[in-house]
Amino acid sequence: MENPMHTNPNKNISLDKFWSKPFFIKTLLDGLLLVLPTIIILFLLSLIFKFVFNIVSPISALLDKNAEKHALVINLLALLILVVFIFTIGLILRSARSKKSFKIFEGRYLLRIPLYSTLQETIAQFSGLKKMPFSQVVLIDAYNTGVLLTGFITEKACDGIYTVFVPTAPNPMNGNIYHVPSTQMRFLDIEPEKAMRTIMGMGTGSSVLFAARERTEEVEELDEVKRFPIVNDTNPENDG
Repeated sequence: MENPMHTNPNKNISLDKFWSKPFFIKTLLDGLLLVLPTIIILFLLSLIFKFVFNIVSPISALLDKNAEKHALVINLLALLILVVFIFTIGLILRSARSKKSFKIFEGRYLLRIPLYSTLQETIAQFSGLKKMPFSQVVLIDAYNTGVLLTGFITEKACDGIYTVFVPTAPNPMNGNIYHVPSTQMRFLDIEPEKAMRTIMGMGTGSSVLFAARERTEEVEELDEVKRFPIVNDTNPENDG
């Protein structure tokens, strides 16, 4: 007979917590919030594609009696029209006036639609229009002492000010947040994974950071030379 004194109450509590209704619902909602934007984007694109297809199909049937045999051509034509339409909208929004008008319209109406901001963030990240957090490695002089800290830009807070996460070693899950002027930062041409390995390795291999710093400075110098080329003022006619 098992002695009840030897049972582990913590195990039962953790199992009860795992199978509890609030925990299950919260976990399900967390997963849904991650998957739902992608599903909605695909669903909306499917609806738009079907709408364009329904427009193109009757026109094609009038022009060609054998249009039903060319379903693939009709699908490709509908897709081409959809791509051209989306590209045209994007082209219109490239002008400053259109961007301003769209921002006003977005703030008044679109941002009130549930999940719109989530969808917008998802599209921006997948398309590369918005840079992913932690993708840019920097060295910051947070206290103007010359001591440099390895950090990752999380966002551009405002003009000239960046929000930087500086992880602790060897556990990069912890760290500090700094709001740093761009004048106190050195942007590095290096993959975030390499920089993270130096943190987890207690600083081992940090030479790659300063090699990246030298590459970045060389690129900046070349860009400066291209912008302001050195002009040779010597005139061979005046040498005589």
